[in-house]
Amino acid sequence: MMRVSSALFLASASLVLCSCTLLTDLMPDLKVPMPKLPKLSLPSMRTVAKLIPGMPDKDSVDANDPEVPFNTRHSIGYGHTLRLEVYEGTRSPDRIYSGITMVNSDGLLPLGETGTARVGGLHLPEAADAIAMVFRLAGRNTREIMVQIISVENTPVVYLNGDVREREFIPAFKDMTVRQAVTVTGGRKPGSTNRGVYISRRGQRHFFTSLESADRKWEPQAGDIITLSTDI
Repeated sequence: MMRVSSALFLASASLVLCSCTLLTDLMPDLKVPMPKLPKLSLPSMRTVAKLIPGMPDKDSVDANDPEVPFNTRHSIGYGHTLRLEVYEGTRSPDRIYSGITMVNSDGLLPLGETGTARVGGLHLPEAADAIAMVFRLAGRNTREIMVQIISVENTPVVYLNGDVREREFIPAFKDMTVRQAVTVTGGRKPGSTNRGVYISRRGQRHFFTSLESADRKWEPQAGDIITLSTDI
C-alpha cells in the first residue's frame, strides 16, 4: 500500500512540476509555490537512532527540553532540537561532531567545545551553513566541512541542494526514492540539461549518472544530502 501511495504522490507532484516549469518559462519573474509535502508516514525514531549508535531514540537534550512544533519549510528557533553529525573531508572523512543539541533562548546552537552557531530565525539550509562556518572559524578550514542534519524535533530529514529550484530539507518519508525527494523540491532549475547526482552519507559522497541510476542503487535515509550536479 505504501508503494502505491508513493507512486500516486510522484505522479501528482510531477504534474505540478511540469505546470510550474511551463509557467516560469513563459513568465520568468513569476513566483510559483513549491509542491506540497506529501502525507506519507515517517520511519520510527528508534530506526533513526540506530543510524548513530549510542544516541537516544528521542530528540531531547534533557528533561527540560520542550517539544516545539517543527516544519521543514519554516525557520527554527528556541527549543528546536537537532540530531546531527559534522564531517571534515570527503575522501577519507573524519567525524568531528556528533550529538543532539537544542537552540537556546538566544537563538544559539551549542556545538560542544567548538562553539555555538547562531541559527535562530534561519531555515535549515542556512542553519547548516552557519554550523559549518563555526567549525571553519575554529581552524578546520583546509578540508570541506559537511553538516548532516539527521532529524529535528523527532522529524527525520533529507537535504537537497545543487541544481535545484530551491535547496531545502524535507521529511525522510518511508520508502521514498531519490526521484521523489527531488520532485518534492520542484526539480532541477528551469532549462537545466544536467543529469548527475551526488548523495552524501556519513561524510562520503557517492556519484550517480542520473536519477534513474540513483533510484536503482540507493535507498534514501535520514541525514542524506542529495546534490543535483550543476555541471554534469
